[in-house]
Amino acid sequence: MPKIGVFMFQDFGYPAFVDSAKLAEENDFDFFGLIDSTDAYSDYCPWAGLVAVNTSKILIGPWVTNPLTRHPRVTANHALTIQELSRGRAMVGLGAGDNAVRSMGWKPATPSVFREAMEIIRNKFKEKKADIPIYYGGSGERNTATALRLADGITGAGAAGPRVTTDAVVQGIERLKAKAKEVGRDFNTLDIRTGMTFSLSYNRKEAIEEIKGLLARTMKGIFLDGSRPFPTELDRFREEAKKVAEAYDYFNHMRSHTPEGQLARHTKVMSDEFADAFGMAGTPSEMLPRFKVVWEAASQYPNVNLVITPHGSKGGRKRSFELFVKEILPKLRS
Repeated sequence: MPKIGVFMFQDFGYPAFVDSAKLAEENDFDFFGLIDSTDAYSDYCPWAGLVAVNTSKILIGPWVTNPLTRHPRVTANHALTIQELSRGRAMVGLGAGDNAVRSMGWKPATPSVFREAMEIIRNKFKEKKADIPIYYGGSGERNTATALRLADGITGAGAAGPRVTTDAVVQGIERLKAKAKEVGRDFNTLDIRTGMTFSLSYNRKEAIEEIKGLLARTMKGIFLDGSRPFPTELDRFREEAKKVAEAYDYFNHMRSHTPEGQLARHTKVMSDEFADAFGMAGTPSEMLPRFKVVWEAASQYPNVNLVITPHGSKGGRKRSFELFVKEILPKLRS
């Protein structure tokens, strides 16, 4: 049975955020990742400390940080602090940088900078004799190759697309497996995390609106960053998707609403029809078959596990997570 972690954005206050970490632990999630997103969300470091002292089993750390806005030695020291507070439950997710660097007007870390950062962090952990896993979160051939050589795990494998199938997820995992072989890494020694990003509500329209922020970032990646092709089956939405990409606001990174409750700029130009076609959003009963697709694919591999990212505004993120735990997870594990 796959293990499962949760990537939770710290935007719904104390004590609710810590309560979500406790709920994850009570339901046997193996890690609780926090967003490192300068300007858009409160700083992950204090929140990670709160989670560390209020839980007892779950791993805790950034999902993911970067080597530019935080020097690698600073990141390593923070992880070692969480390791101390949590009595051995720290982890680190590391990428080249997205919102945290782009909102500063910078470009993501180059492959050489990323590699050096991973080596600095790993060496610091070795120096302190701390067994802290490092995960890679991102894209790009050279950074992925570096991560396959040096990281303990990689996230994001195999689950992209509006209507993903089990075969498509498996194909994505197999591509990563082939890359691991190319760089001389035993694929089975890696913790591979395939992602499920969603919004759940008993009110379908609410769920659809709350997934728009995430979809806007996806469109920005497709049309402005060249991350992957736009799905041909959704070509009727191409012009709308371009407008959404151009409207993307990093100061409301992956959010449908501003902190004040107003629609974010990118949300205003996205139709419900497009969000429904592209996003994983709806009622628990509607979304269950799509969760099962990814779960069944991961179950085919002993080292492929899951990470979920619940979305929602004005407390909706907590609602999405609680509905997943209550309505979806028991059916996946049964």
